[in-house]
Amino acid sequence: VVEGDDQVLVELLTGKETQTRIPLSMQQEIKTLLKHFSTYQLQHIYREGNQVAHVLCKEAYQRPGVWRSGIVPHAVWAKALEDMQGVAHERICKKKKLW
Repeated sequence: VVEGDDQVLVELLTGKETQTRIPLSMQQEIKTLLKHFSTYQLQHIYREGNQVAHVLCKEAYQRPGVWRSGIVPHAVWAKALEDMQGVAHERICKKKKLW
């Protein structure tokens, strides 16, 4: 299961979206990585539901490429530790103005 907190990207990769702001090089890299799996499922998850996915997405925009040799960016590792400790992140919705 591949989770992502960028709904446009998930919809692009699943064929539900065609027009996007996602760089073509990033799309191609993801599709190449997915080919390494015999089966996979892509799904959207809100960033509060998976802080690791949220931070990974931010890191990918800032530093494109696949991390190798087991080196994980500090921000990603910190969120993974929070996940292991069961830290919950509440989704806060903005209130719409009615005027």
